[in-house]
Amino acid sequence: DAKFTGLSFMGGYLESHPTTQEVFIPFMKAAEKQFDGKLSFRYFSTNALYSEAEAYSALSDGRADIGMVRPSLFPTKMRLLGVVSLPGMCPNAVVGSFVTEELIRKFPEVRAELPRNTEHFTSWASAPYQLHTLTPIRTREDLKGKRIAVWDSTSLAFVEALGAHGIRMSSPDTFLALSRGMVDGVLCPLAPLRSYKISDETRYHLIIGIGVDPFTAEINKKVWDAMPKDMKTWISSQGGTVMAEACGRSLENSAMAEVKWMKEQGHEFTVLSGEERAAFLEPLNVFVERWKTEVCKGLDPKLVDEVYKYAVERSKYHTEQMNAGKYGDFNI
Repeated sequence: DAKFTGLSFMGGYLESHPTTQEVFIPFMKAAEKQFDGKLSFRYFSTNALYSEAEAYSALSDGRADIGMVRPSLFPTKMRLLGVVSLPGMCPNAVVGSFVTEELIRKFPEVRAELPRNTEHFTSWASAPYQLHTLTPIRTREDLKGKRIAVWDSTSLAFVEALGAHGIRMSSPDTFLALSRGMVDGVLCPLAPLRSYKISDETRYHLIIGIGVDPFTAEINKKVWDAMPKDMKTWISSQGGTVMAEACGRSLENSAMAEVKWMKEQGHEFTVLSGEERAAFLEPLNVFVERWKTEVCKGLDPKLVDEVYKYAVERSKYHTEQMNAGKYGDFNI
């Protein structure tokens, strides 16, 4: 008799992270309750069972029963899913989470990019990158020539394309660079600003939602195939777009809590309209072409175009729903 107790769940976030506390842990508790203890999980955070860079093969060979993969770390394997992280594609984590999950559900070719020997469980997207600066920035003209701290090579490329000077550094070093006047701002999500003390220096925030990073969670096929039908049905009902939305909301709620706190400290937030945002990010369209012609080289161009158009259309739909308050109050 196959046992489904103590299955490993590698969610990627630390145990204390809001998404672990609000989404993953409740799922595990519900599983135990639903099946009287016959289904249970143990939670592992990033790199606990294998390094993030090995996730793709680790899931195929069963080093986690349910595990997270970050497509941006496997750009040659997960090429179509790269559409989600294109600049300007998804303005926030809720929209990005829906779009990622819907792409996987709609296109067999996108599903084919997921690690082999797995059954798809759910997906979500990170909170977006915003611009946090020492002086107000509202237009690309204001940004021109400014020195902006970035934490990864993708952000560096974006910042340079927008006309600023990108300066690569680690997140903990950013506060010092700002306080010493070595940089004029930073491009990063809202959530870590306070913990890295960045918000002590940057009092101006431009909400441009430059891009999100998708994540997918897969179940090892051997474990899945051994499960009774009622267990599979229940797990599927808890994952998919249900969990995708919950993850996106928990990430955006964390950001909103930071915004509230910063507003109380007298910080200023500038929120661009859809048109203003598109105009601001216009120089980044070259990354879309690069994704189509270079990243997806060798794939059927018609398919690549279909995936792109579908992502744009779903992003537009969920952005409208979000603005209408359908997924909660996220107005800054």
